[in-house]
Amino acid sequence: MVDPLDPGTLALPLTFRRARGRPRKPNALTPAERARRYRARQKNLAMHVVPMAVHRSVVRARDEAQAELERLRGELEHLLAQLRR
Repeated sequence: MVDPLDPGTLALPLTFRRARGRPRKPNALTPAERARRYRARQKNLAMHVVPMAVHRSVVRARDEAQAELERLRGELEHLLAQLRR
């Protein structure tokens, strides 16, 4: 601000430089909010654990399917060998 009565004052530029770096978001989370959301995500992930009984039944079904696949592959090889004769 220039004082009209004082000849020693100068008009200063009133432009403001932006701060360095990325500008802040207006709705940025506080560290406490971020931590609360992280804990909620971790708790939610812990609830989605597959029960051991379900896991065992799925593994048993997979093993049965693999055994059936091996049996069918053997049968296919046997039939292909008969065709080649």
